[in-house]
Amino acid sequence: MFEKLLKWLRSMLSQTFNQGDNADIIISDKMSAAIALWARMYEEGGPWCGKDIHSLRLPAAIASEFARLVTLEMQVSLSGGARATFLQQQLTPFLSSIRQHTELACALGGAVFKPYVTQQGLCIDMVQGDAFFPTTFDTSNRMIGAIFVQQIKRKCVIYTRAEHHEYSAGTHTITNKAFASRSSFSLGSPIELASVPEWADLEPEASISNVDRPLFAYFRVPQANRQDRHSPLGVSVYAEAVDTIRDADEQYGKYLWEFDGGQLAVDVAEDLLEHKADGKITVPKLQKRLYRRRNVPSKDQNFYQIFAPQLRDASYRAGLNTILQRIEFQCGLAYGTLSDPQDVAKTATEITASRQRSYSTVHDLQKVLQSAIDDLLYAMDKLATLYNIAPQGTYTAAYDWDDSVVNDPMQRKQMFWQYVTSGKFPFWRYLVEFEGYSEDDAKAIAKEQQTDLGNPYGFRAVMPDAPA
Repeated sequence: MFEKLLKWLRSMLSQTFNQGDNADIIISDKMSAAIALWARMYEEGGPWCGKDIHSLRLPAAIASEFARLVTLEMQVSLSGGARATFLQQQLTPFLSSIRQHTELACALGGAVFKPYVTQQGLCIDMVQGDAFFPTTFDTSNRMIGAIFVQQIKRKCVIYTRAEHHEYSAGTHTITNKAFASRSSFSLGSPIELASVPEWADLEPEASISNVDRPLFAYFRVPQANRQDRHSPLGVSVYAEAVDTIRDADEQYGKYLWEFDGGQLAVDVAEDLLEHKADGKITVPKLQKRLYRRRNVPSKDQNFYQIFAPQLRDASYRAGLNTILQRIEFQCGLAYGTLSDPQDVAKTATEITASRQRSYSTVHDLQKVLQSAIDDLLYAMDKLATLYNIAPQGTYTAAYDWDDSVVNDPMQRKQMFWQYVTSGKFPFWRYLVEFEGYSEDDAKAIAKEQQTDLGNPYGFRAVMPDAPA
């Protein structure tokens, strides 16, 4: 469907949205094919999956794991007065679903966060990577123009709304066009927005001045685009592992076949099996998997033969695990995320390097997600001012990203305890950060311990609650 919409919009762009003759949607054929492939892999496993090849559902698992790691401890708080309080209230429902939004963005290479005004205040659309079509990028590769598509199917009619956003010289322009078709093979004929109840309140065109960026936010996966080096669009987090994911699905199919093909069976002479009146052989249902006919007479000394081969499951499992580790490396995940955690690097250096790879990938995703939320808040703030739906004022956004992806909290606690015992870190600060004391209480406790000159704090040089 993505490639169909792209073709329709390209053919109608200049006449529908009053663009110049050279106007085009900035998606190459290679990128459109790649986005369609990533979407199919996320939904179904891949075009190679079918009756003989079962999908391991790795694309969905990879995108889900990155979304979990990125948003696990994510907190966004706004301060600055009544305007900040309003924006925080409007942003909260969006943040409650941020993990799902991040997962879809990771799968399809990116997503757009687009705020709009309702009677209740502000709402935020999360537009997936196969539902928006960029038309303009600036010199810094920031997307400043795009067409967002929404479809509604009602009875035998498909209604399509194309919403074109374009930022230029401090002005953001929004144009809405609607179409109706009785076939999925065409965009159909133009209709009035009021023809569809959900779109009746939308203005055909609106312009917002005095803005310094587009009033939407593009969350782009921060990886090099090797599908199309000249495209400014993002790529899926599993883009580099597409072929390897197919290898894993095929290997998994072989692994399953090893159990199916290696089932115990008895090949028995055909004339020892029961026959119906019509001459057909009848075998009890529960025994069909056990007994198989064999074209030898029953008087033959080898009238039956037991089939019980030794399973090679360990070899297939080891091969599959090797492929999974390769996928982890290609996607920037730590070993043991998809593969067997019992079969990973054991040395401290190898473990640290593996975790650092995952941490670096997650940290990069967090940075671009934070930048996208900054752009989203800017757009929300401008709309709130334009439509006078919030008190005047300013806001400041603070983000909290936890680093427990790479640092185990207990290990960090032990490390700082060692700093305390060596005199490199104040005891009261340790109590505040790791034991939950207030600063005043922590300083009071530390002061009480300053009685022993040999040991200023009067404690054993061991971890609290750890064996002496």
